[in-house]
Amino acid sequence: MLGVIERIKNAVLFKCNSLNDKVIADYLNEIIDTFIYHFAEDIVSITNDLDESKIREDVSEVIKVPIIKKIKRKLFIDSLALQVTNDTFIEDYVEGKTNLDKIKKEYLKNLKSNKNSNQLNMTEDLNISNIFDNVKIYCDMNIIPLISESKTLTDNINKVVTNSKKELQKKLEELIKETDNKYLDILLEELKNDPELINREEEYEEEKEEVNMGDTMINEKIEKEVIKPNSNFEKYDDITLFNKALLSLNTKEEVLTRKENKLEERKKEVEERLSETNKSIEENIERENALSKRKFELNEKEIKLNAKLSETEVILLNIKPLIKGLNNIKSSNEEGE
Repeated sequence: MLGVIERIKNAVLFKCNSLNDKVIADYLNEIIDTFIYHFAEDIVSITNDLDESKIREDVSEVIKVPIIKKIKRKLFIDSLALQVTNDTFIEDYVEGKTNLDKIKKEYLKNLKSNKNSNQLNMTEDLNISNIFDNVKIYCDMNIIPLISESKTLTDNINKVVTNSKKELQKKLEELIKETDNKYLDILLEELKNDPELINREEEYEEEKEEVNMGDTMINEKIEKEVIKPNSNFEKYDDITLFNKALLSLNTKEEVLTRKENKLEERKKEVEERLSETNKSIEENIERENALSKRKFELNEKEIKLNAKLSETEVILLNIKPLIKGLNNIKSSNEEGE
């Protein structure tokens, strides 16, 4: 079964990562572009004499990259919670501890709980107030001055900014919720279609019936024992019965102790994985910062080289007439000789 568990875990992980890439490349871009289009349209409908395409371009430059970075970071930070959630349900399903209906009911609640546990000691919410402050500044500097004489128009522009922020915030929250539901769909699809788990649902129901039947028999036996004292106990005195009960409790305590030890070992494993993941994230962030710095330096060098190239072209253009004049002088001298 370990091979089945690992195979399903890898398949689910791969498909969830692919979904995250699609969320950023397609769904998120569409949400932002649609928002920018409607925002510019609303602004122009109030002012009438502004360039709509210019507003779209300016607003896109202000908010698009920061929002994409924010959602990327959100998905990245939530990825560990997602993996822990998927792994738990996969293991329980393969081992016959749960079924598809229970997974459908418990998955999203479990995923949300794992996200809120802050396992990476990092957070990223969906609040875009700081990002949208730049849109407000843009409107205050480039649009409000054009209509400042009309308080009504100014108020309408401010309302558009406020309402647009709420609308975009809601769209981003819906995007994350839809993505969580798609994670669940991926998990259910992999569990249902695995060739070695075709009969898992039937086996689960049979085991459930056996457990229920066993519980019923135990309850009936207890009822009978309550009604009619068991003669087996009559041959023991009170001290013997007390010792037997005490021994039974000690045995149960040992079982609980073993379970606690196993949970403690599991906790240590999870903490080690979290520590390794934290270290990997920090290294990735440092690497990304280094690459960003390097890119910035390369861009500066490119600008300087372009400037020098332009200077060189100017010098060459100025030298060209001089060379031509010198050639004419030389030709004149040769003819004079």
